[in-house]
Amino acid sequence: MLKHSLFPLYLVSFAQLLAMLIWFNYSAILPIIKKEWMLSPDESGLLLSAFQLGYVISVFVLGYLSDRIRPRLIFIVSAIIAGIGGLLFGLCADDFWSGFLFRMLAGIGLGGIYVPGLKYLSGVYPPNKRGKIFGIYVGALVVGSGGALLCTSSFITFLGWREVVVITSVGAFIAAGMMFCYRIDPPLPEKPPKFSKVLLKSIINNKKLVKMNIAYTGHNWELYAFWGWIGPFMVYVTLLHGYSLPEAQVIGNLWGGLFIVIGGIGTWIGGELSDKVGRIGALKPLLAVGMICSLSFGWLADIPYPVIVGVGIIYGITVVGDSPVYSAAISELSPPHMIGLSLGIQQVLGYSITVISPSVFGGVLAFFESEALGWGAAFSILALGSIVSLLILPKKL
Repeated sequence: MLKHSLFPLYLVSFAQLLAMLIWFNYSAILPIIKKEWMLSPDESGLLLSAFQLGYVISVFVLGYLSDRIRPRLIFIVSAIIAGIGGLLFGLCADDFWSGFLFRMLAGIGLGGIYVPGLKYLSGVYPPNKRGKIFGIYVGALVVGSGGALLCTSSFITFLGWREVVVITSVGAFIAAGMMFCYRIDPPLPEKPPKFSKVLLKSIINNKKLVKMNIAYTGHNWELYAFWGWIGPFMVYVTLLHGYSLPEAQVIGNLWGGLFIVIGGIGTWIGGELSDKVGRIGALKPLLAVGMICSLSFGWLADIPYPVIVGVGIIYGITVVGDSPVYSAAISELSPPHMIGLSLGIQQVLGYSITVISPSVFGGVLAFFESEALGWGAAFSILALGSIVSLLILPKKL
């Protein structure tokens, strides 16, 4: 392992943050392009899912390769691909299908950033520090994702949506340059085993690993639909409280972005807590509070605005606070030569469900004639993720 300074953590985390600005720049402009492209709620949800589909296509392969190829190099190439996908969306997309294609390309690129980054950090820091380390790293993902909403909302009144998407996509190229300049790599296993049925079977037979992966899948069902739809929901809430559409577009997305960004506090708390009380001991309260928020949040649109904001902050912190705990647990349950593969499988399982959940959310929203009923029911459906996770968690690692 490299000397345990925090510089590699901060470097990789900030590079990831810049690249992740691409992730949710679409959510902030959704009300605009929904009208411009005449998208149905179902099509809006599918465009959210297109990114997750691209992510799932690449994350397993690139996670596996990160045990064999320097993760830093995978990160660099993937960031460039993500940046190209983001630029093409901003410059060329003009309907559902072109938007779907370019968002999927961006997802393919970002699929090679998160897991190789975790693999890189696993080679730098020891297991007993990974809760805190992964918490900071995942926090960068959270801040980058929410930052896209905040940046887009801040600039949308001065620039067109295309210009804003281009600006938030440039960060991926800066991230690639940062990682290219830092030419220090942790050692890779000398002869990692080739992918085979035996290797895959060894993962499947690890019951605790399987349970953690299922719990992570439930977590992602809730998290990514929340992240994808929180901006549009807060625009709806802001309109309901008497603001004009231009005002609601800015204010609603700013609050939605803040709810995501503040989740970075949750990942730090969750990761730090899991180093002290254990992975399972940290997961249960975070999942329970997140479940309560999912069941209630969508029904609160017409209560006083400050109360909605307060609940949204709690929701944003707890819904993502458990993210680094799953990754830390899986890195500990896997031998060193299989950490990249195990994390890749985790991401495939977890993000496969994110191809579905934003679309299900949009379908539930479209099913009800009343928007108030639609939003309430759609958020309540997300609580299924926390329930499954709580039921499947192993008693201890």
